[in-house]
Amino acid sequence: MNRILGYLIMGTGLFIFFYFYNYHGTAIPLKELWLVLSLFPIVIGGYFLAKFKFQQQNNQRIDTNRITEIEKLKKTGEKIKLPLANVEVKTRTYQKEIANNNWPSEIQMLDSIYDDNRNYKTKEIRQTYIVFYKEYGGKTFKFVSSATSQNVDAVKDYIDRQGGITLYIDPNNPTVYYFDFPFL
Repeated sequence: MNRILGYLIMGTGLFIFFYFYNYHGTAIPLKELWLVLSLFPIVIGGYFLAKFKFQQQNNQRIDTNRITEIEKLKKTGEKIKLPLANVEVKTRTYQKEIANNNWPSEIQMLDSIYDDNRNYKTKEIRQTYIVFYKEYGGKTFKFVSSATSQNVDAVKDYIDRQGGITLYIDPNNPTVYYFDFPFL
């Protein structure tokens, strides 16, 4: 969105700039003022483009850092193969409201007077995750995988077919861990 907005604003500014740069008429007074004022949309559009690029680079940096952290954990961490009998496969559900993103029409506004649930829908979201408990230094730690949209039976079947799931734990800091799970 920032990229499109940036291009639109910058393009408008450039159009105005070149229009008044080549303008030789007398209908619009103060040609130089309009020429200078056209620089503001160019700068604002450039700001939105720079903001988009910065966010894109920041997201790539975060992904790269996470991949590097996982690779380091795979090399130096404790590798534990967890069979299905040693883990809990849990599920959670929640309702997500799907609303109409544009302005409501007059009919929708009138409908909402007598039934306010008429203009949106709810969707049930199911998530499955894996839980494992292990003791380190006399303290029990809970290891929870990231959620997946697969159902419980598919996850259990995958773990059973693979003979277990691999968990990598940093022995110096057990709060840093990674489940090697392709559904995530």
